[in-house]
Amino acid sequence: MVMWSSVRAQVRAIVRRTPLALRNVLHDKTKMTLSIAGVAFAVIIMFMELGFLNGLYDSQTSVLEFFDAELVMVSRTLQIFNGHETFDRARLVQTAALDEVKGVYPIYVEDTFSDLRHPISGINHNTRVIGFDGQDAIFCSGETNRMIERLRTPMSILFDRKSRSFVGSLGTGAVTELADRAVTVVGTFALGPDYYYDGNVLTSGETFFRLFPTQTRSEVFLGLIKLNRAASANEVLDKLRQMLGPDVEIMKKSDMVTREKANWRKSTPAGYIFTMGVIVGFVIGVFITYQILYIDIADHLPQFATMKALGYHNRDLGLLVLQQAVFLGMLGFLPAVIMTFFLYSALTIITGIITKLTLGRIALVLFLTLGMCFVSGLLAVRKAMTADPAELF
Repeated sequence: MVMWSSVRAQVRAIVRRTPLALRNVLHDKTKMTLSIAGVAFAVIIMFMELGFLNGLYDSQTSVLEFFDAELVMVSRTLQIFNGHETFDRARLVQTAALDEVKGVYPIYVEDTFSDLRHPISGINHNTRVIGFDGQDAIFCSGETNRMIERLRTPMSILFDRKSRSFVGSLGTGAVTELADRAVTVVGTFALGPDYYYDGNVLTSGETFFRLFPTQTRSEVFLGLIKLNRAASANEVLDKLRQMLGPDVEIMKKSDMVTREKANWRKSTPAGYIFTMGVIVGFVIGVFITYQILYIDIADHLPQFATMKALGYHNRDLGLLVLQQAVFLGMLGFLPAVIMTFFLYSALTIITGIITKLTLGRIALVLFLTLGMCFVSGLLAVRKAMTADPAELF
């Protein structure tokens, strides 16, 4: 009896030093390849749905990120930036009276008749036209700021070279039509389309109101507020909220970006659809990994029974199965990341919507992958626990 206990202890020690879970995954190369492909497929689904979701958020807030200002002002009735609610320009005049304010800049946006004509096909495309007054640097892009002076020429525009490909390629000097009026391209900038607009155009205030005579300077879509270097954004916010009426909303630009993403997530079906896509990818991954583990356990049930005959407990077998699930997840995750990089690049080229494979998003999908494998391992471990040593004899 003592001898048998000693042998059993030695065997258990050897097995513990042997990476059984990893060897179970790697021993059959064909089976391993198919298993990794199955897990990678589920991971790619999560990556793509997350890419669509974040591409939606990033593209819808890109126009906000494009402007250089500490604070922004919008109509309180504005929910998302594809709306066109405006506020009275007098609110910006009041704001400019504060000593802490360096400058205020009204931004005008037109959508109703803002079709840009393709220079060759003659087809019109839905384009966001952004008008602004003055020559001050109000963009985060130094390249764009350096071209503002060119817009002094009447009926001139800056064209967004990241517009969708079917809008056409309009270089400096090109002549086309915008809102059925002839315009000349005096430069290009980089912003990109979103889920509503195919591209963007920048104009001076003078050109904007010639293109859209129904618009008035008193009705502003977005107000940019730049502060003096020593000013505190929070203190200025408190003053403005007390001073101005309830018809406008003033926020830090970063807070406005956060609010815009939250509104798209809560108030539009697109956010729900893509979020549900991530959940569906997670569930698919659970079932795929569960089937892989279940079949592997069924094939090795005699080995599990032998381990139980040697004195292993159910918790030992459960740990082995969970380790195997994690190894499957990690092995499937690595090729999925590489594949996703190329898919994101192709998606950006085809749609013009920028999908970013950031470290934060990789970490999120890794967390979901490990969770997916852990859940499938818990489901599959019950099969390992059914191994009966008596059936070996």
